[in-house]
Amino acid sequence: MRPVDQQLSVQSLKPSEDAGYRSASWIDACQTSRDLCRPYRWWVEALGPDETFRSLIERADRFHGEPPPDTPYVWQDSSSYGNCDAPNSYELLRLARMLDVSAVELFKHRLEDGPHLLYPTERRAYCPQCIREDHAEGRPRAFRREWARFFVLGCSSHRTTLHWAEPRLSSLKDMDIEVRLQPEEPWQQELLQVIDQFALTLEASLWNKARWPTNWYGTPASARAYLARHLCNLMGVPATLPLVHLWTQNLPFPFVAVPKRPMPPLYGPAWENARRIGRPAWRRAALWLTAWRVIPGLPAHWKPITLPTHHLDAIDEWWEGVPATPHRFKQWRTYDALRRSCIPIVIDHAKRDSMK
Repeated sequence: MRPVDQQLSVQSLKPSEDAGYRSASWIDACQTSRDLCRPYRWWVEALGPDETFRSLIERADRFHGEPPPDTPYVWQDSSSYGNCDAPNSYELLRLARMLDVSAVELFKHRLEDGPHLLYPTERRAYCPQCIREDHAEGRPRAFRREWARFFVLGCSSHRTTLHWAEPRLSSLKDMDIEVRLQPEEPWQQELLQVIDQFALTLEASLWNKARWPTNWYGTPASARAYLARHLCNLMGVPATLPLVHLWTQNLPFPFVAVPKRPMPPLYGPAWENARRIGRPAWRRAALWLTAWRVIPGLPAHWKPITLPTHHLDAIDEWWEGVPATPHRFKQWRTYDALRRSCIPIVIDHAKRDSMK
């Protein structure tokens, strides 16, 4: 008998005989033990290097089929349904038996949700070079945990840009492994490097892992607020995001792109809405606009010719002209909080302009 089986056996959970009765907790423990010992296997390869649990589930779905809608998997508790990347201890034990691997090894792949990560269903960025290596070495195509971070736009192993994979990976065609790894123009390659480095510096400054550069405008919090203003529809009606101002013929597509369709109005916290922007090309566009506002001395040819000087004024004008209503008050508070959070950037610009 394995150590896990011994610890979770019904006999080890049985209370002493002098108790005189079987408590409800003992019955629940017996049921849990039987569930854990159920002879159910997932005939898929175990988790690869730094692979997420959601990536493993997709591979199992392609082989075994998906469960009915709004139904947890056999290894999931009903209380944690939907949080596939961070299974609890019971779920880890069930998965360990189903995959015939150590629960300790599975624990290393947990990805606890947090503000530095993308929304769980939006963690679909991938490195084409990593997928090529998986395919060449006979490993399953897998999403890495590193790619789930909001501010990570490139692969640390190959120094290549991340791309977007559509949901439900049924074949290699869903992940375009033949996509270009870098733009052709040298100035575009340099621009993407600056955007990636700016994103990593902003991430490190937000979570107190590095200091904010002294020559940059504003603060980490104001830079994130400015970034969120580009990733959210702060109007009370469906409208396009401010990112559309980046559209130009010289846009380094597909490395930088903008959503052209109207987005619904913002409901809830602004950063939670920004975390739902999973496409790396869209995030690069917003970070490009933020870096242009925060980093001084960037080359003038990096500014798109279609970008107005004050491209966020349209949102301010909309709120000034719309009548105040109770159901829009919460949206207005979110908009006003973001606008006020960006004031340090405006103040730093005014100070340095006055010194020139």
